[in-house]
Amino acid sequence: MPKVNGTPKVRFNLLNRKEEKTYLYALLTYRNGQRVRYAAGEKIRPEFWDSKSQRLTLNRKYPEHNDINLHLNKLELTMVEIYRDFENGNITPDDFRNEIDYRMGYKTRPANDGKNHPTLFDFIETYILEKSTESKKLSIRLNVISNLLHQYAEERSKTLNYDDIDFAFFSDFKAWLYTAPRSHSINYSEKVISILRQFMRNAQKRGYHNKTDFEGFIIKKVKTTKFALSFDELEELYHLDLTDNKRLEKVRDLFLIGAYTGLRFSDFTRIKPQMIEEIDGEQILTINTQKTGHIVSMPLLPISFEILKKYGFTAPGNISNQKMNEYLKELGQLAGMNDKMIIAGSKGGKRKDTNAEKWEKLTSHVARRSFATNFYRDGHPVAVLMRLTGHSTEKQFMQYIAIEGKLNALHFAEMQKGKIRLMKVAG
Repeated sequence: MPKVNGTPKVRFNLLNRKEEKTYLYALLTYRNGQRVRYAAGEKIRPEFWDSKSQRLTLNRKYPEHNDINLHLNKLELTMVEIYRDFENGNITPDDFRNEIDYRMGYKTRPANDGKNHPTLFDFIETYILEKSTESKKLSIRLNVISNLLHQYAEERSKTLNYDDIDFAFFSDFKAWLYTAPRSHSINYSEKVISILRQFMRNAQKRGYHNKTDFEGFIIKKVKTTKFALSFDELEELYHLDLTDNKRLEKVRDLFLIGAYTGLRFSDFTRIKPQMIEEIDGEQILTINTQKTGHIVSMPLLPISFEILKKYGFTAPGNISNQKMNEYLKELGQLAGMNDKMIIAGSKGGKRKDTNAEKWEKLTSHVARRSFATNFYRDGHPVAVLMRLTGHSTEKQFMQYIAIEGKLNALHFAEMQKGKIRLMKVAG
């Protein structure tokens, strides 16, 4: 009888390796040797199954492999969550399978199942602990929102459980976020509410409550000022002599890698030589994006290629996003990015514009926005750019385009040159 230490591992097995296509099933061995066998609902070609990684190998002929891997990720995480939620496996295999069906959305959980459930704050604590295994950054963000909810409950002298999360709560909590000493912006408050919905939605999936009001908690975001660096500005940055400042040189080089690949900070800082291959004479970078799990490929353009070549095709340095943003402002000043900008934003729930110089707003995220904006202005189809950036929808992608009114007019004029037939006006 196998002994289980800590959280057991979910294994995926093939039903029949000899068939051209066969079904996958998940297997979890847990407390006292109990086993849960669960059909993964996916039929695959055995030759593409990697037993070591427990996932399908990626193949250009079969783009569905990535979607199947994402489904397996979700199923594995769900099974681990159930194991932890039921006191490290204090659940029968039959109940375990039913719980998987409920959480994966295959069955509707019966109302009032009579079980004791954790309080809202106890559930949030467990949920954050689970998410910490996926992303330290995500768990920190969730903790910040949890602390806000605790502060609100303490100030309002409320216990704040599932039944309290109704529209009256939403109205009061939103006003609380906007008032001093917090005075949060509209867009930040929208993020707080979206994470609260995430807490409530996941607790609902586990059968802890039947509330639905939270789905109607909506704060409409306001437009904020976005800016990007043009190709000319990026090239000036590339040619900036930083031989006497290796710290800023590495930060500059990292930023430019991001600006010419369109990757997020969490991805362009972990580029390795094995992610790069030569295809038809072009150097192609392929990476599994950390935030979404999407696999994206893009060519290494001259500047990004030369920078990576300088570091042996490994992203330079070991730096946090916070520290990089701090150094980028220093770099921006050194590069003379003193253009005046009006920054549209909000404070305490009200619109408020501020003045700033460009270097003050320079962050690692400007690199990704510069990629999207520059190549969009260059006339590349949105569908092609989305495959490079990994955006799922055109709406998401267009949020990265930083073209204000005058630049938009110039962009339109450039795109229409030679396309519009001039007509004589009758006089």
